[in-house]
This record gives sequence, structure tokens and C-alpha cells, in this order.
Amino acid sequence: MNWTDEGLLLSVNPHGEKSAIIQVLTRTKGMHAGILQNAFSRKMSYTLQPSNQLYLNWSSRLEEHLGTYKVDLLKTRVDILLRNKLALDTFNSLSSLCISTLAERDPMPEFYEMTIKFLDKIVSQKKWEFLYLDWELQLLTSIGYGLDLNKCVASGSTENLFYISPKSGKAVSKEKGFKYDKKLLRFPSILKYKKKYNDFNRSELVAGLSITGFFLKKWLTYSLQNKQTMKIRQRLIDNLSNEENT
Repeated sequence: MNWTDEGLLLSVNPHGEKSAIIQVLTRTKGMHAGILQNAFSRKMSYTLQPSNQLYLNWSSRLEEHLGTYKVDLLKTRVDILLRNKLALDTFNSLSSLCISTLAERDPMPEFYEMTIKFLDKIVSQKKWEFLYLDWELQLLTSIGYGLDLNKCVASGSTENLFYISPKSGKAVSKEKGFKYDKKLLRFPSILKYKKKYNDFNRSELVAGLSITGFFLKKWLTYSLQNKQTMKIRQRLIDNLSNEENT
């Protein structure tokens, strides 16, 4: 078996003395791990930085085997991330969530393209961090847990949407939900007017991320890795909150 593709490098873990298992979000093959030999040579040190975009050549005797990679650098982002703590925290959250939530070898070309476009806007676009909320919403959709926030689940009305059901992830109007006020999540304004991010501040972004975070945590199975993933994500939330208050 042999294929070529491009992908976003998410993690590098030692495998023996000289090799590593790399985890890559690929354009057409989905999340795909593989062994890379001589991964810690001086030649590979700059290439194997998480956030880099790589050209991939994967081969294996059988398709179900882990297989081995040969890689070349297509694009680097590490210099930008290392100069900006918020950007670095954002990528760390993104990569950890991908590893924890995405099924291995399940093709997601549209999600890959969105992820790359988002990363390309980091720092270069004003209020780029608000686009991370869009990315988490798309992640939930890609893993089958997308939120339905366009109309009230009880009445079908698009007016006066005020709550979100913690069970279904669907919107609820104020009229239908007021009896269950303490059991429902408040619908943040930023999720109602996503195309007008310039009108919102960081605290409102954090309010939106509290909703996506609630459902990510709810649908992630408990494991030490997933617990660590949510801690990494929380560092991003704390950074956003602290910068808002400075």
C-alpha cells in the first residue's frame, strides 16, 4: 500500500531511539498516524514542528498497519506561533481536540480545508481569534454533534431564541423555555450574530466558547488524554479572559 497527500502535523511522539509516531490531519485520508524514521535528525528538526504543513508519502505492507511516512515541508507556521502566546495556545487547543475527537482514517476534506484556512488567518487578520469559535462549531458538526441554533426546537420559531438545550444542543425560545430556566443554557449573543464579530469583545467570545466547551466535554469519553485536552483548551480560555481584563 502506498499513497501521497498533504497534511497538518499535530503531534510527534518518540518511538524507539531514532523514530517517532507522527499524528497528521491529512487532506483526503483524515487523521492518520504513522512511523517516521530518523525523526530526530538535525535535518528533520525544523520540519517536524507541530502546525507545519507537510507533503506526505505513506507506505505499508497492509492497509490496516501503522505504516511509515516520508515527509517534506510545505509550509511552516511555527515562527508565528512562537511569537504570539495566544496563537500558540489556540493551536495547542486545536491540535489536542483533533487528536481526542476525530476518528482515525475517516476522511474529512472540508474540515481539513477549514482548519488550514483558519490557521492561515492567525495573527494576520484582525480579530482572528473569534474565528476559533467557528472552528469549534465546525468540529462539533464534523463529529456528528453539531448544534442546531436556527430555530426553537419546541415551536419551530426563529424569534426570541434565548436558551440552548444541554441535552440536544438545539435552540429554545424564551417563551418555551422560561419554565426550565435553571436547566437550560443561555444562548450567547455571539452565536446569534456570528457574521458580526467586530461588534463583540473577548468576554463575549469566551461566552460562546463556554457553549462549545460544554458540548465537547459532554461528548468526549472520559480518559486521561481527554482530560488533558480540556486542560489545554482551558489555558486558551484563561488567556482570552486575562487579555480582556488587561
